[in-house]
Amino acid sequence: MENTQTTFVKPAQTIQPIQLVTPAQVQPDSANVSLTDGNSPVAVIMAISVLIGAIASLIKVLVPVMLQLPQKKTK
Repeated sequence: MENTQTTFVKPAQTIQPIQLVTPAQVQPDSANVSLTDGNSPVAVIMAISVLIGAIASLIKVLVPVMLQLPQKKTK
């Protein structure tokens, strides 16, 4: 029987430093900035559409009430 000797070779551990990368500050979109001003055409159109929606909802509630026949008061 042959006597063999095995030796284990440890690979050299290398430590590599890493640099943390912080994300760049995101600048707000120009569309978002212009909507907060209220001077852009998009902001005006959105405001008008919200106003029209509110008036339509109010009409849905008030018209049926106005079309009801007045109830006679009984003594």
